[in-house]
Amino acid sequence: MSFRRWWIPRRLTQLAVIFLMLAPLAGLGFFRGNLASAELLGLVLADPLALLQVVLATGIVVPAFVGAALLVVLFYWLLGGRTFCSWTCPVYLLTELADRLRQWLASGGRTFPLAAKYGALAVTALLTAATGLPLFETVSPIGMVTRALAFGGWAALSFLAGILVVEVVVSRRLWCRSLCPLGGFYSLVGKVSPVKVRFVAASCTRCGDCFPVCPVEEVLEPSIRRNDPLVRSGECTRCGRCIDVCPVSALKMGIGYHA
Repeated sequence: MSFRRWWIPRRLTQLAVIFLMLAPLAGLGFFRGNLASAELLGLVLADPLALLQVVLATGIVVPAFVGAALLVVLFYWLLGGRTFCSWTCPVYLLTELADRLRQWLASGGRTFPLAAKYGALAVTALLTAATGLPLFETVSPIGMVTRALAFGGWAALSFLAGILVVEVVVSRRLWCRSLCPLGGFYSLVGKVSPVKVRFVAASCTRCGDCFPVCPVEEVLEPSIRRNDPLVRSGECTRCGRCIDVCPVSALKMGIGYHA
């Protein structure tokens, strides 16, 4: 196994996000808010899906928040679509723990379609427009975790605990792979992101080590099975785990739309 080049910075980034969520509780003023809407060192940031729900629910468009959301979209477009999921989202960190427990218990073998989250994204938009309420923000595990960290309210985390139990017992990464509307949104961004995992077919020994560690192993199929030089799917989270475990460095992170 090669040196874990991506595991270390990714874990540090995840912990840094949690630190930011806890900063207001410690009386530190450089960060305010949560992952839905925040201000970091005076820079206003907004979750694009949260903003979309507000616009659909109220019909009000605030240019400043549109700009804040577009800045976030641009940031993750440059880094690679679902980078938000594996590097920023605190729920992803917890589902990684669930994945380890599932492997230890040899349970939760079922999988559900990746495309289900696109349906969840569409339903979120339709229900928000119909009810005039940002419903996903109310039940979102992401929002629950960030609110609990920022404001110290822990009761809502029972819902998250339920998700983790289901992922350990029934299905691997059910929320992140198949149900999260925000993951669906960023997977659409990921389709056009310039950062891609690249595959060097001449180096690959077909050992298969990359498939078990990939949270959405389907994205590797076209490359490993059919020698596509790029992992093109927007579902790729750019977590780098496949790169870290590859013993011959056949997988690399790169920039560009062509091999």
